Amino acid sequence: MTRILAIETSCDETAIAIAEFSGPATHPAVRVRSHIVLSQVQLHAPFGGVVPNLARREHEKNLVPILMQALREAKIMNQEISKNKHPESLASCFLTLDTILAREPELNGQLKKNIAHLPAPDIDAIAVTYGPGLAPALWTGINFAKALAALWKKPVIPTNHMAGHLYSALLEPDPKKGGAFFMPRLSFPALALLVSGGHTELILMRAHGKFRILGQTLDDAAGEAFDKTARILGLPYPGGPEIARLAADGRHGAYPLPRPMLNTKDYHFSFSGLKTAALYLVRDIGKLTLQKKKDIAASFQAAALEVLVKKTIRAAKEYRAKTVLLGGGVAANDALRSFLRVALKKESPQFSVRFPVSSLCGDNALMIAAAAYFCGTKKALDKVRADANARLDAHHRYG
Repeated sequence: MTRILAIETSCDETAIAIAEFSGPATHPAVRVRSHIVLSQVQLHAPFGGVVPNLARREHEKNLVPILMQALREAKIMNQEISKNKHPESLASCFLTLDTILAREPELNGQLKKNIAHLPAPDIDAIAVTYGPGLAPALWTGINFAKALAALWKKPVIPTNHMAGHLYSALLEPDPKKGGAFFMPRLSFPALALLVSGGHTELILMRAHGKFRILGQTLDDAAGEAFDKTARILGLPYPGGPEIARLAADGRHGAYPLPRPMLNTKDYHFSFSGLKTAALYLVRDIGKLTLQKKKDIAASFQAAALEVLVKKTIRAAKEYRAKTVLLGGGVAANDALRSFLRVALKKESPQFSVRFPVSSLCGDNALMIAAAAYFCGTKKALDKVRADANARLDAHHRYG
């Protein structure tokens, strides 16, 4: 059995999970001892997007309280102060924390007050997101992980955020055990469509940890285009779910919007032109009734999803994928899930399709634990660093 404490702070969710992996290494059972996600969406909503330094400050404020809650839920925390910890040893710990957390004074103070005097919990490793993401937010999580590793003498596994989204599709709830998951054996080659507010990628996977980026967005990510189009329509942030909600009652063929790069021979994407077309359409229409907003949302969504699905189908055929995975925040979109499932089934029954449960589509630490288990590598603390532009196909060479 392997027990991993995972930390995720790549954007505006502060998340910690403690998960146990047991059984066959290729398809383990997963017992979730704790799984906490604290969203900052309401704090960033007035700005229409995530403010990096505000996100960093919130992570710094919330990490220790969330950790303490996670340890209590997992029942692996010894509440008694270690009577064997000599004052000189504690002073040495404080010096270490001062060095690692020199730029996170609030986090440093909370660790000294609440964690430093406690014995190490019963975990095997600490996994932490190193990128991609917002650099200030990433560094807060990384320095927190390094501080815990130094206090508890535990190894750190720097983990790629997009690998987390990929592996979230393999976390299947166990209907016989509440709060438990199992991860089915993955048939290779596998193809993953990862769609979020910051990324849109098609990933070929021939083995665990062996990734190749077949295509990616050349400008706006799909989720970013959804959010920006929502803003054009006067919808609240985050806009993606609002577009999907309106589109459900709209006519997807009401307005002929472009399908950028639909017929190019590569697997890259572009959504900036689609967003701009929606902007011009709104300007031309003038006064927007609720029905017109619904029709624009439906037309925009249909255009974006057609590009995503058709390129995924073509890549799955070319590379003879046995499994198709969907991950990322946009994976929560019901229309995308339905469109992709129907299209794959129509194309060939050979494709096995896996989607994450809705609660794991957004950023969370359980997916980071899963990715660390399958393809993570322990690193020396001085080798663990943030990479805001980390590529999934280079993550196994990290450090």
